Amino acid sequence: MVRRTKEDALTTRQELLDAAERLFSEKGVSNTSMNQVSEAAGVTRGAIYHHFENKLDLIDALMERVRLPVDDMRDELAQTYHGDPISLLRARCLHIIGQVQDDPHTQALVNILLHKCEYVDDALPIHLRHLSGRNACITECVALADKAKQQGLIDEKYDSKSCVVALFSLVDGLMYNWLLDRDYFDLSATALQAIDTYLAGLKPRGA
Repeated sequence: MVRRTKEDALTTRQELLDAAERLFSEKGVSNTSMNQVSEAAGVTRGAIYHHFENKLDLIDALMERVRLPVDDMRDELAQTYHGDPISLLRARCLHIIGQVQDDPHTQALVNILLHKCEYVDDALPIHLRHLSGRNACITECVALADKAKQQGLIDEKYDSKSCVVALFSLVDGLMYNWLLDRDYFDLSATALQAIDTYLAGLKPRGA
């Protein structure tokens, strides 16, 4: 009986997350209420507040649902490309591109963060959480760029942080524009060409 109760609670939580993901994607975060999420999931108002305190809590849970498999793959990539920082940077960029294109939950979350979340008032903490995650990722990638410079794979004249911020801007811009119209271009093929072209431009002259 206890096991069944736990299973029911987990099922309800997933149904609430699916409903929030759907409504945030359709209506935006600011235009969606907790009551609307509970109604869409077919549960009571009390049930949603049992699992989630507010919309920030819902967004955090949506991020966590995507973050866990991404973290696993990041660790796997680090082992695969150990000692090759440029290939690891490239693989990490192409992996997130692939996730956005092929995984419905990742695609929905990125669409919410880029297109459906007005970073004002009660949504401002979501913006700050997003920035925190982004900045941590940039810090990791700057360390990889530093290693690449030490190995002569990136020209010494380039600032590592500037290189990484530009790479992030390239990837974010591709995702942003693809999510506006998924039929306009092939995300993975375009990203592969763009990222390879960018990274090639960072090499020392004559390398």
